[in-house]
Amino acid sequence: MRAGGLLATGVAVTAATSAPARASHPAAVLPLLTWHAALANRRYAPAVVAVLGSSSSEGVGASGHGRGYVSVLTENLRTAFPVAGAPGGDNYVAAWGTPRWWPVTGGGTRVNTAGWGLKAVDLGGPGESLTYTFAGTSVRVWHEGSPEIVVDGRTVVVRGPGRIHGFATFDGDEEKGIQVYNGGHGGRTSGDFASRPAAWAPRLRSMQPHLVILQLGVNDWRIGVSAAEMKRNLVAIIATVRANTVTSPSFVIYGTPRVGADHRVQDYTGFTEAWREIAAEDTGGPGGASGVAYFDLAARQLSPSSDNHHGLYCEDLVHMSDRGAAFTADALLSFIRP
Repeated sequence: MRAGGLLATGVAVTAATSAPARASHPAAVLPLLTWHAALANRRYAPAVVAVLGSSSSEGVGASGHGRGYVSVLTENLRTAFPVAGAPGGDNYVAAWGTPRWWPVTGGGTRVNTAGWGLKAVDLGGPGESLTYTFAGTSVRVWHEGSPEIVVDGRTVVVRGPGRIHGFATFDGDEEKGIQVYNGGHGGRTSGDFASRPAAWAPRLRSMQPHLVILQLGVNDWRIGVSAAEMKRNLVAIIATVRANTVTSPSFVIYGTPRVGADHRVQDYTGFTEAWREIAAEDTGGPGGASGVAYFDLAARQLSPSSDNHHGLYCEDLVHMSDRGAAFTADALLSFIRP
């Protein structure tokens, strides 16, 4: 429907359908070829990034909406690779998130087994609603069922019944520019995503990403999941993404430094080795080479469990501060840019 010159559409999804800066050596560059080619074409079609991750991707630890590393990376990309007339919108805001500053308000029942990032809200009837105010040129409501959607200027109100995944918003970037879809969800493990592909994978068909960033594994380590199992899960997630896209996307495995001041039985180096192995062993990229690049954040900063002198992490030594999120976003930009 159109209201106030803005577009609001629904796409129903059911369970059934549903190191230092990277060197220029070809072995390091080729895994990102799909992304680099899409970025070169950004003036004529969107260059799309999709993120699946845990609390760091969601932005937990940041002081406000838009200060997590995914949001700052989006800003960095659009500044480094501008497109006239397409400053870009939020692209994806889940139906719920960190309550203190999340831009979506309202009632309903939270669901953590459906939707991009495994986030959705069930609205039981007309008495339950969600409200989202955005800046930009258009908005699409991602949902299941038949909720009532009302757009008044730049405010969207969704009333039940229905399952609401979130809001895809744009600012001139519907047909060009850089789009980033953040599927971060605090506390999620690699197994949460690997075991529920029907919940999140169908959304890839509308995104069609050229780059997929996977920030998963730390929570596996923290709860005792083995590095071998985490590796199998990430390989399965990569296969699921490939099966639900036609873009042959590039992948970045995000390796984090050891976080937290506690001492786990598991050796953290097992996880860093597993992340590296996924990139080294993949054969789904250009010409049968790897389509996965390994981003080693630990090579660029000290582990907060040993030294947080620069204030890159919050007091819990797990989540990134505003400064840490910006540091990570800057490092990621240098890693994924051509």
